[in-house]
Amino acid sequence: MPPARGRRAARALGVMVPLLLVLLSGCDLLVSRSEGERLWRKHCADCHGIDGTGNTPRYMGNPWADLRDNSWKTGGDRSTIEDVVREGIFGAMPAHDELTAAEMRALVDYLYQLRGETG
Repeated sequence: MPPARGRRAARALGVMVPLLLVLLSGCDLLVSRSEGERLWRKHCADCHGIDGTGNTPRYMGNPWADLRDNSWKTGGDRSTIEDVVREGIFGAMPAHDELTAAEMRALVDYLYQLRGETG
C-alpha cells in the first residue's frame, strides 16, 4: 500500500473510531445499566427527565412531572405508582400495561433509587 494511502486510511480511522464511540455512548452497549434504568430511559425519561425531576422542555413547570419531591398527585406508595404506570393518566401520561410484573418492580425500584429511598 502506498504511504499516502496508508496515512489517509489511518486518518479516516482516527476520525471514525471517536465518532463511533460518541454515537454508542448513548446506548447500553458501552454502559452497564440496571433493568430499571433501561426501562426508565425507554418509557419515562422523555417527560420526567433522566434524573426524575421533570425538568424537560415538555413538562418544565409541571409540578406533577417532578417525581423526586414529595408532591405526588396520586400518592407515592408502590402500589399507586404501579397502577399509574400501568393505566396511565388520561391526556397526560401513556399507559404501560405491556410491562411484566418483574419489569414493573425494576422500574419502581429505580424510581425509588432516584428519590434516594428504598422501595
